[in-house]
Amino acid sequence: MEDCFAYKRNSCTALKVKQCEGCSFYKTKEQFELDQEKALERIRSLDVERQEHIFEKYYGGEKA
Repeated sequence: MEDCFAYKRNSCTALKVKQCEGCSFYKTKEQFELDQEKALERIRSLDVERQEHIFEKYYGGEKA
């Protein structure tokens, strides 16, 4: 599934083993980007302390 966001250089970046057929991680690049935007909106709706904790833990302290 070459249009999947995780498909890079004939391998899968989401799973250790490339198994495209019936993969529950499949999303187009556009769907992935939209989901990322929604996640950041949700994080930004939280109080500052929680935002900082999330950015520190999952984004290396860098606010996206």
